[in-house]
Amino acid sequence: MDVQGIRDLVKTTTEEIFKSMVFMDVKGQYHEGHPSIPERHLTAMVGFAGAYMGLATINCSNEFAKAIGASMLQMGSDQLSAEDVRDALGEIANMIAGRFKSQLALKMDLSGQVFEQSVPSVIEGMDFETHAVTDAPSYCIRFEDSNGDVFFVELALKEA
Repeated sequence: MDVQGIRDLVKTTTEEIFKSMVFMDVKGQYHEGHPSIPERHLTAMVGFAGAYMGLATINCSNEFAKAIGASMLQMGSDQLSAEDVRDALGEIANMIAGRFKSQLALKMDLSGQVFEQSVPSVIEGMDFETHAVTDAPSYCIRFEDSNGDVFFVELALKEA
């Protein structure tokens, strides 16, 4: 699959997951370089391996992570614990990675290939970047919701 095909797959996968599971319409566009969120934020990561190895990450502000959790759990954001917010963001990363790898398997005719997937990890803080510890190329998409909130989904991917 070419670079544009991978970018498109990350974009459509994320848009579909947000529409069906978070009940939000988001629109994505390619972003050059690593995501940058200046305020306190969260990053959820899920790795997978098989015919292709990858790391899917979602990066967003604390406030947007709360909005994700509130929408997914059908609760007010003030009712969510920090653990609820982290769990919701981790689950979204898990769903994005799972859908991406299943779509990749279909498009690359890898249907017989088994992909293993890690459990989500979530980092919270300020002034940090994540990098896949591999020589894999990275594809970053910047998303925006209807309120103007911004988040990033990044995928590092290489053939095993």
